[in-house]
Amino acid sequence: MNETLLWLLYLVSAVVAFLAVRKLGWRIVPSMLAGTLVTLIGWVPLYLLTAEENRPPFWRLDLSLNASFALIFAGVGAALAFAMKDRKAR
Repeated sequence: MNETLLWLLYLVSAVVAFLAVRKLGWRIVPSMLAGTLVTLIGWVPLYLLTAEENRPPFWRLDLSLNASFALIFAGVGAALAFAMKDRKAR
């Protein structure tokens, strides 16, 4: 269950970055950082509320791995929004 929530947080990261570019007009990098920050804020309670033996193996690696995944998803969301915005402007 918690692993599913973690992947949903990655998708939230992409959605936040997408909306920051599409609706707020932010540039790609700030929107990626905002999306990643939202995921990391959501990751902390999941990590703290899950017992050590119930955590998936990749959770035990480090916060940096989860932040990297969140950043990748945020980058995809921001790039998609930027591409759609650029195509609409033409």
